Amino acid sequence: MIAYLEGEILRKFKSSFIVKTNGVGYLVYATTDTLSNMGDTGAFYTFSNIKEDAFELYGFDSLEDKEFFEKLISVNKVGPKTALNILELGVKKVQAAINNADTDFLKKASGLGKKGAERIILELKGKLAFVDDIENGIPEDVFVALSNLGYKRKHVESILSQNSQHNQSAESIIKFFLQNV
Repeated sequence: MIAYLEGEILRKFKSSFIVKTNGVGYLVYATTDTLSNMGDTGAFYTFSNIKEDAFELYGFDSLEDKEFFEKLISVNKVGPKTALNILELGVKKVQAAINNADTDFLKKASGLGKKGAERIILELKGKLAFVDDIENGIPEDVFVALSNLGYKRKHVESILSQNSQHNQSAESIIKFFLQNV
């Protein structure tokens, strides 16, 4: 398995690039964000997809993105190319959509229909660990915990908008919410 590559970027394509390492050029598939962030040289975490008729590499800027990609492809009927298309939507946004059961957002990914989006949500909801909510800085685990108690995200956001100290622990934020419901 090839887990990491660094070297000279020889050529960029629409959804892939060639990186030269020790005289060998590797074709690596990547998101447009990864492609736009690279210069003349680069270093990437890679996922090796070995099939009967192909050997494909997928490249990621961070280990976290690679691990999330691996979680996506662990879902039945989600292959590497579909997972890469899902990542095009943005890792944090996709994670939030999964935790909020937002199939409409996930269906925006090329090659992913309603059933596939529902399958991803069913298998990964509540299993994703990330702390930053994109819009308001409230840790996502707060939303997960309160939604498990039956509260809707909008209601949680409206109550927590009264608390200016979101850098507190998740426990203290939840306590504030429950005291102000």
